[in-house]
Amino acid sequence: MEGYMKKLALIISFLMLFSMAACTDNNNNPGTNNPDTNNPGTNTPGEETPGNGENNLNGNTGVDLPENGDLGGDTETLKGSAQGYGGEVTVTVMVNGEDIVSVEVMGEKETPGVGTNAIEQLPEKIEEADSTDVEAISGATVTSNAIKEAVDKALEGRK
Repeated sequence: MEGYMKKLALIISFLMLFSMAACTDNNNNPGTNNPDTNNPGTNTPGEETPGNGENNLNGNTGVDLPENGDLGGDTETLKGSAQGYGGEVTVTVMVNGEDIVSVEVMGEKETPGVGTNAIEQLPEKIEEADSTDVEAISGATVTSNAIKEAVDKALEGRK
């Protein structure tokens, strides 16, 4: 009986260790805009990389603006906001004619590693689809819906 208990205790210990290791953040998320990590895909503020220049609206959009910020044509910059999971989510949407050129999202109170995933990933999806009719980011549905609602509100304010 004593040997059985030792084996059971050992198995439980390994399971606990494994579950703790699975819950840690190893900061190996390439392409994030987190200046606190030292990942090869990380863009630090002020760092100039192709499609991420100092006149860029958002580190993940790949849209560099001319010095005057004007893309020509019917370019408009619109703002909207909605309630996210942790607080207000605000967006700045740049449109040229009927096309969504870029989406910048601010939501400082959203949950790190969850809501922030939506802030980092959803703008690109909206830009590519040229619409807010895109899937929410898994695990960040409330923040995703807030971003889409804020973009819709911004677009309602068009001329």
